[in-house]
Amino acid sequence: MIYKILEAAVKMPFNKRTFTFRNIPLKYFFHSYNCFGRKVRAIEIPIIRHYLDTNPHEQTLEIGNVTKHYYETFRVFKKKDTVDKYEEAYDVCNEDIYAFKPEYRYDFIYSISTFEHMDSDGGNNPEYESPKQLLEKKFSSYAFRNMNKVLNDLLDEGGLFVATFPIGQDNCEIDQSLFNEEFKYFRISDIHFYFMKQINEITWKQVDISIDKLKELQPKWYEGMHYLCIMEIIK
Repeated sequence: MIYKILEAAVKMPFNKRTFTFRNIPLKYFFHSYNCFGRKVRAIEIPIIRHYLDTNPHEQTLEIGNVTKHYYETFRVFKKKDTVDKYEEAYDVCNEDIYAFKPEYRYDFIYSISTFEHMDSDGGNNPEYESPKQLLEKKFSSYAFRNMNKVLNDLLDEGGLFVATFPIGQDNCEIDQSLFNEEFKYFRISDIHFYFMKQINEITWKQVDISIDKLKELQPKWYEGMHYLCIMEIIK
């Protein structure tokens, strides 16, 4: 019933509604598992699917067990591994990504709203210990330290790493690493940031906003200021 009311309000069925990412229209994604209308998964899933469709890849790694829940959308890979420290599932390696040591490297690595949970997670991570000094003398968050590890040890030369994470949700550690521009310590060829903003309950829009402006705004998810960061890195 709620879908019918919202569809009437926007005068378009949900399965036909689109948003724009990098000037490309993508369909919103709706699913019964953690992706019912208002969830940020509605845009994260099609964004990652877009990257997979437009970038040739042989060996793929997913950090955080997300897309296995949407098998119909993510079922065709030449070779894919999934690492998730906590979630037990078929063909998922339960290991800390910082300690993960495969016998080969990957040409495509992606992660959907996972790295923000690697720090305090708003008090929800019982294993978290606040760093007494910069990690590896560079990083204020475990999230960015772990990203650096992924880039150095897991991603092949010329490979693509795409990670999404919310700004201002539950914790601030990953936000501060972003605002401090700690990505400048990554040994990479190129990096791009894209930001999506939730306009209303069922609409997201890519916005042209700088990291400095986001730092000034200090958006908070619980206050209704929903921003999603898409970080795209080429090694």
